[in-house]
Amino acid sequence: MISEIGLFSLILSVIFSGYGSVLYIFSKLNKKFDLEILTQLKISNLVFFFTLLSFACLIYSFLISDFSLDVIKKNSNSQLPLKYKFTGVWGNHEGSILLWLLVMTFFGFLFKKVKTIDLNLKKNILSVQIILCFFIFIFLVMTSNPFEKTFPPAVEGADLNPLLQDPGLIIHPPFLYFGYVGFSIVYSIALGVLLTGEKNLEFVKVLKPWIFISWTFLTFGIGLGSWWAYYELGWGGFWFWDPVENASLLPWLTASALVHTIVMTEKKNTFLNWTLILSIITISLSLLGTFLVRSGVLVSVHAFANDPTRGVFIIILLALVFGFGLGMFLKNYKKFSLTGEISLLSREGAISLNNIFLLSISFTILVGTIFPLFARVLFDSKISVGAPFFNSILSPIVIPLMFG
Repeated sequence: MISEIGLFSLILSVIFSGYGSVLYIFSKLNKKFDLEILTQLKISNLVFFFTLLSFACLIYSFLISDFSLDVIKKNSNSQLPLKYKFTGVWGNHEGSILLWLLVMTFFGFLFKKVKTIDLNLKKNILSVQIILCFFIFIFLVMTSNPFEKTFPPAVEGADLNPLLQDPGLIIHPPFLYFGYVGFSIVYSIALGVLLTGEKNLEFVKVLKPWIFISWTFLTFGIGLGSWWAYYELGWGGFWFWDPVENASLLPWLTASALVHTIVMTEKKNTFLNWTLILSIITISLSLLGTFLVRSGVLVSVHAFANDPTRGVFIIILLALVFGFGLGMFLKNYKKFSLTGEISLLSREGAISLNNIFLLSISFTILVGTIFPLFARVLFDSKISVGAPFFNSILSPIVIPLMFG
């Protein structure tokens, strides 16, 4: 019965987020239709509440070892210690995507409490966040339903991956997700500003704390992952330059550039375009990382899933998010452009160079990570890109960055 409540709550979340998405799109197409901010506030509350209820039902099902659920049959058993039954909730693809959604709806729930902001801008931001949630809900229900039943129910389950039976699983994924998914609200704020079509500088103060929160969580998440890998691997050392690790490093690099940029934007109202485009790029790289980890296209010691259907859905979502964000940016970037020139010897010039270096590093790592995929598809050849390539190519870029 509990699992049925969890599935019903998940379906209600899809319905409410879809309703909020349709209302907003209709309001943009029909200028006479006035979408009230109160409507989006209520929808944000409902979506978060039902997602939380759904996640709580999945936790309970894991704790009581409900082997009628396929995800529990494959990732838990009755003899598993209680703490690993709990962390096993996100130690699999389906549960981790539900955790992703819980964090995303939580950020929307928190953001609606921000009061010092223009209501029209706030409505745009909440609506973008609701639309993002709707897409992920559709992905979860159609390809990764954690409440999918198996019949007849198994008498006993399999086991949680031995690599995941570790205290690191308790803290590493949640921290990483708060960083990854936190940039969804950063993207929503940037896109909300672009959708207003006006140069409203009020968004800078609103955006800054969300950037720092997300960047901090992502930094701790990556650090905890390195620590976990160091003692987990039998031969010691780190999973440096592993494709899955690169997937989390890429948004961190662009987010680091965004952290420097937003400080100057707040102080001098400069780098507005940098702030907007980096916000779009960062969430896009987060989604790209999700695609690389969960589509099965990468060969990695800890890739999460192997399902091309999921990969196709994520790559379509990535194209929509990045394509629409880039289109809106190109449409409005002149409104946020500087009138004067920036001296290379000034602080602004140093930050501009810093951003260029970080983007260059990101692009290099991205090419090194995905090139084997293109080589396999286009040339039917298997190529491995590892530490020697990254170390030799990135050293000339990293050294001047350190002095900058």
